[in-house]
Amino acid sequence: MKVRVASAGTGKTASLVLRYLELIASGTPLRRIAGVTFTRKAADELRVRVGWAIEEVLTHGRHLDFVASPGATEAFREAMRELPGATLSTIHGFMGQCLRLAAPLLHLDPDFSLLGDWEAVALWEEEWSTLRYLATDQGHPLYGLVSDELTEPLLHLFSKRSLAEVFEPAEGEANQKLLRVYQTLYAAYEARLGANLLSPSELERRALELTRHPGAIKRVLERVHILLVDEYQDVNPLQGAFFAALERAGLSIEIVGDPKQSIYAFRNADVAVFRKALQEGQLQPPLTRTYRHSQVLVRFLNRLTAHLAAHGMGFGPEEAPPVEGQRPEKGRLEIHWVAGRAPLDALRKQEAWVLAQRLRELGASIEYDKMAVLVRSYNSVPFLQEAFAAAQIPYVLLQGRGYYERQEVRDLYHALRAALDPRGVSLAVFLRSPFGQHTEDGPLKPLELAQIESVLRADDPLRSLAQHWPSIYQRLRQIQTRLRLEAPLEALKFLIREPLMAGRPYHDFLDPRARENVDALLFYFAPRPPQNLEGLLERLELLSRQADAGDVPQSGEGVQILTIHRAKGLEWPLVAVFDLGRRNTHQSQPLYLGTAQEVARTDRLTQWVALPETPQFEAFKEQVKRLEEEESYRLLYVAASRARDTLLLTASASEGQPEGWGRVLEALELGPASKPFHRPEFLLQTWPFKPVPPAPASSPPAPLQASPWVNARFEPEPFPLLFSPSALKRLEAEPLPLPDPEEGEALPGRARAIGTLVHYAIGQNWSPDNPTHLANLEAQEVMFPYDPSERAGILHEVQTLLRGYHDLLGKQLPWPRDEDYPEFAVALPLGSTVWQGVIDRLYRVGAQWFLEDYKTDLEVRPERYHFQLGIYLAAIRQAWNIEPEVRLVYLRFGEVLRLERPELEAALNEVWSSA
Repeated sequence: MKVRVASAGTGKTASLVLRYLELIASGTPLRRIAGVTFTRKAADELRVRVGWAIEEVLTHGRHLDFVASPGATEAFREAMRELPGATLSTIHGFMGQCLRLAAPLLHLDPDFSLLGDWEAVALWEEEWSTLRYLATDQGHPLYGLVSDELTEPLLHLFSKRSLAEVFEPAEGEANQKLLRVYQTLYAAYEARLGANLLSPSELERRALELTRHPGAIKRVLERVHILLVDEYQDVNPLQGAFFAALERAGLSIEIVGDPKQSIYAFRNADVAVFRKALQEGQLQPPLTRTYRHSQVLVRFLNRLTAHLAAHGMGFGPEEAPPVEGQRPEKGRLEIHWVAGRAPLDALRKQEAWVLAQRLRELGASIEYDKMAVLVRSYNSVPFLQEAFAAAQIPYVLLQGRGYYERQEVRDLYHALRAALDPRGVSLAVFLRSPFGQHTEDGPLKPLELAQIESVLRADDPLRSLAQHWPSIYQRLRQIQTRLRLEAPLEALKFLIREPLMAGRPYHDFLDPRARENVDALLFYFAPRPPQNLEGLLERLELLSRQADAGDVPQSGEGVQILTIHRAKGLEWPLVAVFDLGRRNTHQSQPLYLGTAQEVARTDRLTQWVALPETPQFEAFKEQVKRLEEEESYRLLYVAASRARDTLLLTASASEGQPEGWGRVLEALELGPASKPFHRPEFLLQTWPFKPVPPAPASSPPAPLQASPWVNARFEPEPFPLLFSPSALKRLEAEPLPLPDPEEGEALPGRARAIGTLVHYAIGQNWSPDNPTHLANLEAQEVMFPYDPSERAGILHEVQTLLRGYHDLLGKQLPWPRDEDYPEFAVALPLGSTVWQGVIDRLYRVGAQWFLEDYKTDLEVRPERYHFQLGIYLAAIRQAWNIEPEVRLVYLRFGEVLRLERPELEAALNEVWSSA
């Protein structure tokens, strides 16, 4: 493996482009060269620049000083034809191409799909919930080992799976138990993915598995002859093992990177992978000419890297060769200290004020939008915001990675995808989102996981959805109709803004930040609307995979404030690094991964796991803290190397004692106690602490004249918009679905269960002596909370009441009937309220109509139901223009009571007048 170190600004991309030209000129077809980098944006940029370089060779004869072959021109023409299909992709993109070449050999679907990290975590958490439930069974192999306390360690271990092929327990029984649970859980997770789904880490594992299969690796080597890898310092151990295995198999690999810029350990990047290649590979001359930095910045960066390398602070001497500046501009370096006897936050406030004043002064010659202020943590940002507001400096706060993987954006993506192809993951996400809330039982509520799974497992998911959840099915049909009739952007607007969920639009379910995100999505596509739905979906999917497309779109102009991690790969004419005095902090972890000398090595990439209170926990913790400390110094180098012309460094020192990166400046004799230095290209100054004066109060706005309606009030209506007469009196309600105890709803009482079953049986005309009818009643939901003996008692009482009802038929209750309507629903608008209810029985015998309500009460009190039956009578009069005889049927007593119209109307008027 050929290895090249390339410091910041030394033209890594340009060197890769020249290497492409050399290979093409020497006879290697472009289709046999694979170029790999970290982001899709970088891969696209590399493709464009390779194309420009080939075009310059063909049209202007440039770059031909290394072309010796007489057939080189034809080779470049062929390369230009092959450029659109050339392999120029991300690492995961290249791994995916390799796997598709040999998928059947690896028992993998060649058309496998890729999950986002957040989707993988969601599946993991679901499998964990399932395992927690299953392991409560005493017959389960993990009975007694599974508990909620393992949730955080397991999720952390899952997030670190790109660090190793195998996790092994360090010494301690707790570690062994954790790994046993993890392995069981991971096996269930892999089974859930199947042969057609891969998350990023599982893609890496499958790619590494490919290198151990002779037939599969042969297919890759037939397709690719040379591999060029950029930004190799950011690969994780699994990726590094994959590349190393490819090289051992015979693939020629050339890598370029800068260990000084390895700052993504939180994404599982490991600088040790680059260092291993540096030790074992063929070291190429480093790139040492910087085309970015001014002369004074070159001198400062060389001095900084030499000091850090000499003391082993983040990198070694071989990783930090001195660079030569290629720009004639002198540039400027400023270092500002704020020192004094005050808390650090008070010093930082003044430090931000000093920086704001300097930027305001420099703003006379440099536009604000060409400035950036970098911070290690967003905890430093409030000081800058306050100071910039007081100095009236415009700024833009860049924040929030993962925009295109945010839940609200993925909801919209999967809603469109489900409308296009209603099955699989997209349909599942659609059903879990606000679009999947149903109204079959009243107010909006989400589907449960078991209900979603039943739809997905059906032979025809759409038919199952239409049968069980018609409101959701109709919503999906509405979206499909819009997609057929309108352009994709209009369909996206429809999803966001139309009241699809019981009169509520999607954005009503979002918090303010999420609403801004979906609005930003519309703004993103508005200038360049996709021509078809497939193009819109493909664009969203590509953006979700692209690491540097993960920023929430920003608006406005001014100084950019962002973290150093987000600034990597970028540059500005002026860069300020704020709060260098912030100390290094370590975020405690639920477990630690590490290596141990006394543990035998395996033939696979292995990490050992230690939980708290196990023997190696503290040792592994110290390993992690040491690696974090080293990475922090590399972060300092990345921050300082973003500036082209002017670099401002600011720090605070309480009691004059520097902390954090401030100690590095002090070691370079640039600390708060150093002699002030003023030159056109260099400034070192210490500001004694002085409380920042409060910002001048802005003049109050002119008072507004009160509008004549400002004191007007809208009095509340006496009743809700939709109400039932039984709810008004808090009487026994209409039969309701079984409540959910997990949601805190009370279980129905025995009387409620009996009433529900009796009304249901009467509505179905069931017999109390029919075994099938009785079995159906026992299977109703309201019987679930009761044990067998309680069910038998309830069923016996239901039989008794049903026999009483059947004894009345043909006697006090006419039978047969000319028209018969059981469970007849009615609604009556009165004022601002619609009263709704269900008439137990409405029927006609000859010319006479009867309206009956059946009661299972333990006492006869007909006055309690006058208002309810008055509502029913008024509704039937209004709808059908008939005058039924209104009767209460008390089944326990065998009594049928006729209610007179005047007393029912009086009950209506009493309630209405009191409102």
